[in-house]
Amino acid sequence: LSPVVNNEKRIKKIVKQVLKNFALYLVDFFRFSKINKDFIKKYVKVKGLNSLGRLIREKKKIIAFTAHLGNYELGAALISLLGYRICAVALPHKDRRITRFFNHQMSLCGVEVVLAGIGIKHCFKALKEGKIVAFVGDRSFSSNGEEVRICGRRCFFPRGPIFLSLRTGAYILPSFLVRERKEKFYKLIFENPISPFEGERKKTEKELIQECALVLEKYIHRYPEQWYMFGKYWLE
Repeated sequence: LSPVVNNEKRIKKIVKQVLKNFALYLVDFFRFSKINKDFIKKYVKVKGLNSLGRLIREKKKIIAFTAHLGNYELGAALISLLGYRICAVALPHKDRRITRFFNHQMSLCGVEVVLAGIGIKHCFKALKEGKIVAFVGDRSFSSNGEEVRICGRRCFFPRGPIFLSLRTGAYILPSFLVRERKEKFYKLIFENPISPFEGERKKTEKELIQECALVLEKYIHRYPEQWYMFGKYWLE
């Protein structure tokens, strides 16, 4: 957290809040069977839905880009309950039983799960069918990530969502579900979409990744206590 928060006392306080929020995140995940449209009306404030709606109306392919921040699984579930077809790309767990349980929980809200790596063909098919393909894109778990700068420090981003965007022309829609103390308990936020094109020119992989990184940086600064990055992240 030091690149995000430069006060040692505040870092210690935020670490405690991170653990508390992660526990709440787990509770939410186990309660997916109780999540429905009434839950959205009662507990969720949606911001920027017009960004998603505009892409749908214009028949654009859509990649939802999020992070290990807030509650990303619940965010995908809420998008599904709002009436949008969505499939989420996820890493398989070491224990197959956990993977099956994870997939089952997501299916309760109509979210289709695609396993990272082996499901790339399915992602192409899903975009062609008009489904939203969702990625948690703030950390690369393989050795072929793209180096990027966030909060002034270097880290690796996964290439998957960027590759898919450049190959298919899909727009990247940064999307986050965060906890809020004011008003309702959750806020589902859709940022302005990121086009893979600059005029008629297709952007480079580096350009597109850096644009995503800038959006992520904004949310890390805004919600450091909801960013669940427990492993080594920075390259220096």
